[in-house]
Amino acid sequence: MAYTNATLINKDVAKKLGELGNFTPAISVEGFEKETDDRRGEGTFKKIMEAMDNLKENGVPFGISVTPTRYNAELLLSDEFLDFYFNKKGAMYGWYFQYMPIGRKPDFNLMVTPEQRYKMLQRIWGVVKEKKIFIADFWNSGTASDGCMAAARGGGYFYIMWDGTITPCVFVPFKDKEYGNLYKLYESGKTITDAIKSPLFTRIREWQDNYWIKQPKHKCGNLLVPCAIRDNSEEFYRIVKETEAVPTDPGAEEYLKMIEEGKMPEYNRKYREYTDPLWEKEYLGNHSADEDASLFTQGN
Repeated sequence: MAYTNATLINKDVAKKLGELGNFTPAISVEGFEKETDDRRGEGTFKKIMEAMDNLKENGVPFGISVTPTRYNAELLLSDEFLDFYFNKKGAMYGWYFQYMPIGRKPDFNLMVTPEQRYKMLQRIWGVVKEKKIFIADFWNSGTASDGCMAAARGGGYFYIMWDGTITPCVFVPFKDKEYGNLYKLYESGKTITDAIKSPLFTRIREWQDNYWIKQPKHKCGNLLVPCAIRDNSEEFYRIVKETEAVPTDPGAEEYLKMIEEGKMPEYNRKYREYTDPLWEKEYLGNHSADEDASLFTQGN
């Protein structure tokens, strides 16, 4: 699988992909034509529509990849949107990556609000249950992945950038100060294993262990807020400072400021007000928890 804007998937490319039989593109869309072209340039949506038709004609399975923000979150889970892409265009899966304020010119105010995120959580599971559509949210589907999988936990997931920079996750733009580049590791006689055992990766895995992996069920941390950097920002900040992890770009430095200024910690606190009662009731079986907390909303 590869993420793509699909603008180069013409009939010839689609035919070759069909002949290969082992490739599926996850195509980036932001909504319908207006939303997609506003972010990706005029005419992009029409090229995507042509690409989807080309893929479908050649039997190539494809999905969609979307970035919910506070401005399009409702649209991306609307019946109209789901029916168009999954029933009419033929997408087979959908990945939802909520906007994360990192990278170039990060903007905290583009994040979905805590209330929007909670409604997305309920809506997505409702869609999976009732519409039988395969969709997952990188953060809201934390229970499906058994929590945060960064820093080579379990199956070994981590991220290597084009220049050899090694980070715990594609959404964690920080590298270990000594073992943070693949090329330099091998030039010095070390291997990728040294990166996996680095202080930064090790501390994140220790946090994962303490949060839920090595805890008894009744003490398991809330996996509806599974992410170290996004959902447990103060703990992540401590890990960065303790290990002297290095930001990989200016956006990462801006994100640290969002933690220092209290923006992310307050966001985390507000979202936990929604999810802690739900976690206690639905997952830990605490019947004294808020009886109104529900994983599903009416009308899904």
